[in-house]
Amino acid sequence: MRNKTVFVLLDGLQSEYAKEHLGYLEHLCEKNRAAKYEVLGELPSSSRPMYETIFTGVPVFEHGITNNGICRLSNQEHLFKLLKKANKKSLALAYYWISELYLSAPFDKEKDVYHEDELSCIDRGFFYYGDTFPDDHLYSLSSSLMVKEDYDFVFVHPMGIDDAGHKFGAGSKEYSGAVIQNDKLLSTYIPMWLDQGYNVVVGADHGMSENGYHGGNSDMQRKTALYIIADKVVPGVHSKELTTMEFAPLLCCLLGIKPGEKMKSLEVEFKNEKNQK
Repeated sequence: MRNKTVFVLLDGLQSEYAKEHLGYLEHLCEKNRAAKYEVLGELPSSSRPMYETIFTGVPVFEHGITNNGICRLSNQEHLFKLLKKANKKSLALAYYWISELYLSAPFDKEKDVYHEDELSCIDRGFFYYGDTFPDDHLYSLSSSLMVKEDYDFVFVHPMGIDDAGHKFGAGSKEYSGAVIQNDKLLSTYIPMWLDQGYNVVVGADHGMSENGYHGGNSDMQRKTALYIIADKVVPGVHSKELTTMEFAPLLCCLLGIKPGEKMKSLEVEFKNEKNQK
């Protein structure tokens, strides 16, 4: 049974456009090679609060990262801390707010773009600070580092979809194009990751409105999709709606580590032992 896991967070991907444009992942679900769940994101549907909820399983009112302007380290039992406690190695290629939550804050552009420290909760990382950093560069960098060294958990966090959404709005040709580009990239790299023995989870932190905003309570801003390619999980399209608070316990389960005490019970459907044999 696989325990190593790649988690791709497609920043700003709204559920309708996942279904419309992530043809490769939809194909895997249709052929019972992946599971899909709809996700109603927690509020506020803003990035930094959702990053903390995704990696801790804790709601915003409790973890205290209430808006994008709060720059401090997490004070919760987050996934990267649990990985380190379990002696598992992690790699993160992500927007710099992840570094500010789990490594050091504020972000120093001269020192913090590349991170390598086996004593910290993230063993190796690359953190970009421009929203226009090319998604294809991020995927290829992750692949290059994964070939050189074996990791238990790899986090890949492209920003192209969110950037296009803010500039042009959901439903624009540019927003759809960014989703289509990520579908092409995922269809290239997911087979490689599976061959390397990884589970693969693809999700989003929030959606996007037609006006190019998110943070509020509309379906377009909150609803996203979650795709899971893992031997432990029952494949196919599921009717159960999840929340972003279930990402952390799901990743813990796939990684074979004990979830944090504050993490909620999982609603994802797992195969029983008989079906796994």
